Amino acid sequence: MNGLSYSQVSGNDWTTPPSEMLYQLVQHVVPIHAPKPQPRFDEQYVQRIQDQIEQQMAQFEADHEAVVTELQRSYVFLNDQAIRSFFKSHRTAPQLLIEAAPHLRRTFGAGTIFNLRAMIDEYGAQTLYVVAVWPGDVRDVRIALERFDEQWWIANSRQASGDITFTYELV
Repeated sequence: MNGLSYSQVSGNDWTTPPSEMLYQLVQHVVPIHAPKPQPRFDEQYVQRIQDQIEQQMAQFEADHEAVVTELQRSYVFLNDQAIRSFFKSHRTAPQLLIEAAPHLRRTFGAGTIFNLRAMIDEYGAQTLYVVAVWPGDVRDVRIALERFDEQWWIANSRQASGDITFTYELV
């Protein structure tokens, strides 16, 4: 026996003419409004924007050079070109080193010389080494480095992204 009865329907009534269905065959036309006029950029306007961008870039570069010059008051640049190249690709490093300088002097002593060395490893990663030139005992410099780490560097090292290392050199 067939389980379907003829009284069962899908709910569609195909006997209703199409004009009475839920949708209409004719769509209403929506009037098209004229598009808003786009601002026209003339040559002078574009040139002014380019001049402003170049001016900002020049100011940014001058500010960066001033910070690097200030760094030379606290640190000795051993390989100047490599260090400047490092600072070009790590723009926050100079400011971080300026902030570190008083902490280094307080921890290692005012007479300690701090050299900067930029190195590139075999994978092309750049690292800047801040080297405390230490004339004393190795135990004393290790204690000073550990104190610097605990008092300042650990809290601020995240800014360096692992690209700056503080170390010492015995002389």
